[in-house]
Amino acid sequence: MPAVYSTIAAASSARRRVENPKKAAPLTTEQQKEKRDERQLKQARIDAYVEKWMEDTNNLANTMAAEFDLKPRYFLDIFFQGGAHMITHQNALNPYNAFKNFKAADAREAGESKSVTQLHTDHFEEYEALTPEEKTELVQEFEKTRTKNFQLRRDTPCARVQDVANVVRNMKMLMFGLGQRVGIEGFFCVVKNNVDFKMEPEWYFTSKELETYMEIATRKRWVTGEVGMRLEAFAIAGCDPVNMLRTSAQKVNHMKGEIRAELAKNLSEVSGVPDARIGWTWFEEDVVQRYGVKLVGWTAGKDPVDPSNLSTSQSVIRTLLTAIQNGECCFKKLGPTEAAERRKKWEEGIAAGWVTAKHRASRCDAGQPRKRVRDDSDNDSDDNDGEADDGTACPPPTKRARTTQTISASTKPCAKKAAPKKKAATTKKATPAKKKATPAKKACTRKVASRAIITSDDERDDDPHANESDAAGSSALVVDAPPPPA
Repeated sequence: MPAVYSTIAAASSARRRVENPKKAAPLTTEQQKEKRDERQLKQARIDAYVEKWMEDTNNLANTMAAEFDLKPRYFLDIFFQGGAHMITHQNALNPYNAFKNFKAADAREAGESKSVTQLHTDHFEEYEALTPEEKTELVQEFEKTRTKNFQLRRDTPCARVQDVANVVRNMKMLMFGLGQRVGIEGFFCVVKNNVDFKMEPEWYFTSKELETYMEIATRKRWVTGEVGMRLEAFAIAGCDPVNMLRTSAQKVNHMKGEIRAELAKNLSEVSGVPDARIGWTWFEEDVVQRYGVKLVGWTAGKDPVDPSNLSTSQSVIRTLLTAIQNGECCFKKLGPTEAAERRKKWEEGIAAGWVTAKHRASRCDAGQPRKRVRDDSDNDSDDNDGEADDGTACPPPTKRARTTQTISASTKPCAKKAAPKKKAATTKKATPAKKKATPAKKACTRKVASRAIITSDDERDDDPHANESDAAGSSALVVDAPPPPA
């Protein structure tokens, strides 16, 4: 960056520091006194020269004012400030300035030209005789006149080009100096926002590598020229995303989303709850009574509703969005007295029946028993699927313990004989053998001594063979042979 001797350049340049400065030896008292006397003498000489320069400058300004019929202040501004007006205009209005403005206008209509001093001398007593109401009317009338006669100053095309170039240069110098002092990286883009001014998008990257990285960060979708053109089109559209949408439905949906987001942000700021939410269905209970606020300035109907249920007219939605952005439609905190009155009115409405309190919608089959479709393969499952006849939940059933069987030796031959016959029954020519297997079936239907392991009394009650016993006093289990195939 080339060195430029200006205020911006001086502020943006890096501040250099000496890492290991060598400290000078401390001065004695006499040396310090000599240094102080030298500084005082030097400052006195400087003050004398400055005073002489100021006197010569004022004399020169007075001479030029007399020669060119102008005020000395005009030439002093040129000498010290280059002709720039460094004094800002006063935005606040006061009755006396409004009074002098109207008196000056009357004097111009009469063909006279009065200075501020003459206006004060001639009409100050008249101003003092005005009442407070008259002074307020003067301010209001002057405000209307100033707003009506307001004209925005538009520079010439050449002046605007120079202005943009100077500002961009200063921005670059500031970014460069900030990077040297603090250590920052960044970029900016300057685009026009109207078609009257002709300029290309102005980009600046603190380093070339940053521009190269943007292609990697966006997966090769970054083209600096194309991004600048898109930003310029967005700026010309008024920096409003709605204007970039194509269909009316897209614009309305976008504005509804803006309404919802702006109101949620405003509610969080007013209520002091960062995660405050707006419940549109039960607005009075979920918003007004919960956070102690009220919504004022709603333009889309009498009562506030969910933005999704609003009209699809762009004029209605845009009017509401503008009111929210301007602060006309917003949430306001309720005072203690107002909050108590509103809650009392709300409770009276609930008691009277013309206000519905927040509730959860019940099932359409509430109060009716619901049964699960029984599965034949699952004999241990309950019919009510965890619910009683009255619809109440029941505890899960206790799983039945597995039982073990001890088959006596006398039953083993029967089991061996039954196995081949079962296998033979699978063949097509085994029909006569099926009739002969009938006695074996009867022999296998006798009671087989077994010892069941029952872990609880409930299982004993559920077991249909729990009360049967053999001669030895043990429980018996009946084992049936498989039926003959058809």
